[in-house]
Amino acid sequence: MKTLVIIVNYKSASLTVQAAYSVLESESIGPIQVVVVDNSEDSYEVSLLKSNLPYKSKLQINTENIGFGKACNLVFNQYESDLVLLLNPDAKLLPNSLVRLQDCLLKSSRIAAVGPKIFWDDGCRFLLPPSLPNWLLWYCSYLDKGGMFSLLGKQLRKYWRKYTVKVWQAQQPIRVSNLSGGHVLLNSSAVQKSGGLFDPLFFLYFEDTDLFSRLRQAGFELFIEPKAKVVHWYNQCGHGEDQAHKRALMDSSARLFWDKHGYQDKIQYKIMTKLASLYYDKPAVYPEIEFFSPFALPVPERYQQEWLFEWSPNFHFIPASGRICSGPTMEFPEECWNILAPGRYFGRLGSLYSFDGQEQLISWTIKAN
Repeated sequence: MKTLVIIVNYKSASLTVQAAYSVLESESIGPIQVVVVDNSEDSYEVSLLKSNLPYKSKLQINTENIGFGKACNLVFNQYESDLVLLLNPDAKLLPNSLVRLQDCLLKSSRIAAVGPKIFWDDGCRFLLPPSLPNWLLWYCSYLDKGGMFSLLGKQLRKYWRKYTVKVWQAQQPIRVSNLSGGHVLLNSSAVQKSGGLFDPLFFLYFEDTDLFSRLRQAGFELFIEPKAKVVHWYNQCGHGEDQAHKRALMDSSARLFWDKHGYQDKIQYKIMTKLASLYYDKPAVYPEIEFFSPFALPVPERYQQEWLFEWSPNFHFIPASGRICSGPTMEFPEECWNILAPGRYFGRLGSLYSFDGQEQLISWTIKAN
């Protein structure tokens, strides 16, 4: 039982080295082959990788940035394996996580992919959200954002919050409809049966959503194993690069995905848009409280036994990261503040289990250096 590990580096060599070590130091069922692919087009990055990567790993250097999907495909097609672990360079496995992913994946031939519980920071205070199902991803991507504050949008926001908490609190493997390609263990045979690893038409973004859609269409199942854990310092690859360029890449890949999977059907689009605009809840009112540096919030006494703080770049909080905790204070520490990209973010503090209409809403702004 051989596991191939693919890590694609893009201007994040020090993090990539840490990711590689986190895999090779993990307990595993069978041998592991770690292959790092460099897409940086940067000789200094290459020298750092050559000097610091664990000797058991292999390094492949691309003379140009061919994109995440194509880089993974090169390795996947070159090496034979039973299982494939995809790991972002800005992520690391926590102890015993690889073997737990393997155990879960090998329970059934119907399981094609398993993802871990995802933490955002080293202190494992904040959880990253589960991946959106395609229908909700489509709704958020293509509907006018005002639709998120219709009565339909309000119900979707409640549904997503409840689902997210369910995933975050799961103690046993839980079946899902989508995963993240940044940290996932795949059955190589299932991938081949579904048409291969990544569609080369995707340069970056949505290539993983396409893969998991194809796996499900081929009759396979996707799971999250909450006992397997990873820290993913989200958006740290090429940190500081033009955010507008990243946004344009994401929009382009989204259009490609919807064209391929048929979610831009005109009749469906018109029906959903009409439903969303028929009945509006009260319009969105942005928070009056805004921070410009790391902050701490006093937790109202009614929430102190168990509270949930969510944060997101979207005011409708789909998706949102979260912290589940208890006590009188919610802290957003400097170490977390410093890894956020420039922009405005929104926070919501309230009860873990339900909306009571009294959640505290805040926002904060990260300024570009």
